[in-house]
Amino acid sequence: MKKILVMAVVLLTISIIPSSFAWDGVMAMDSDKRNVEHGQIITYEGFLYGDYPIDGKIVSITVSEKETKEIILKIDAIPDLKSIKYFENTAWPFTFQVDTFYNEFAPGKTYVVEAKYDDKSTKLDFFIQNDQEPTCLEILEDYPIIVLTDKEKYDQGDVISVSGCLAEKSFTKGINIVVYDPDGNKIGVSTLVPNPDRTFSEEYIIDERFGLNGTYSVQVDSGGLYSSTKSFVVPEFGSIVMIIFGISFAMILINKSVFRPFTNLT
Repeated sequence: MKKILVMAVVLLTISIIPSSFAWDGVMAMDSDKRNVEHGQIITYEGFLYGDYPIDGKIVSITVSEKETKEIILKIDAIPDLKSIKYFENTAWPFTFQVDTFYNEFAPGKTYVVEAKYDDKSTKLDFFIQNDQEPTCLEILEDYPIIVLTDKEKYDQGDVISVSGCLAEKSFTKGINIVVYDPDGNKIGVSTLVPNPDRTFSEEYIIDERFGLNGTYSVQVDSGGLYSSTKSFVVPEFGSIVMIIFGISFAMILINKSVFRPFTNLT
């Protein structure tokens, strides 16, 4: 009876001791992309390698910004006990996804994905590319011509940059660019040869020709068959003129206040 009790204690001790220690194994993880566009989904696959059974515990995932260490997301991944793979050691796979559309993610930054199981961990970085403005040809769609200006409002002395692109059906050896003032008068005319990629560009100085206060327009014409117009605003007094006027007015007031006592003495 004594031997039986001793054996029972030994067996119970053997069954308890492994559970009191950290899992004896290693982790590995990979992803389908490391350089992503904002809004893409990254799929991760990892493995827990080791001879010791894992008993269905979860793998804890954190996603943090690399520079600030701020945690953006927390995810739990459950090892797939039905898909055990055998290499040198038994391997339990786990998978999860990170959706970079989440508001806390920002273009131009690197993030660290860390998977933990007991006292073991593995890490991978991913970088979110900077947002790129769509090219003119990408936004052309069904329009024969698109004309753009670099700003919506200009002051005297500014340079207005006019650019755009042509569809295949409206592509010609020469295009006309006409600038109209608020009264509909032509104040600038140019003839350009489009680039081989069907884009074009031209610049104008906002000078005395733009003396009226209001909305101006620039029209691009291709072969007399297709045209497109873009509007922009030029105030009667640009910001620079207003600043000069304000300084001058302030100087007048100062001069009056300085010389008033002397005029009272006469």
